Amino acid sequence: MAKWSAFYLSIVLALLFAALGVYYLIPGVYHVFSSDTVNETHAHLTDAAVCLVLAVVAVVTGRFTRPTP
Repeated sequence: MAKWSAFYLSIVLALLFAALGVYYLIPGVYHVFSSDTVNETHAHLTDAAVCLVLAVVAVVTGRFTRPTP
């Protein structure tokens, strides 16, 4: 059962990080978690890249924690 929970957790984290990565790419939207207080409505490429890399890491982790039938 622990393998299934780790698999599903990694998939949920991958979806969350992918959504955050896309959120930081949208210009004109107030970015709540941004450290830049002047340009909070501009696209933040570094933050988006970090979130998308974390999404890929979560997918790879999910691939390795997937239980075999």
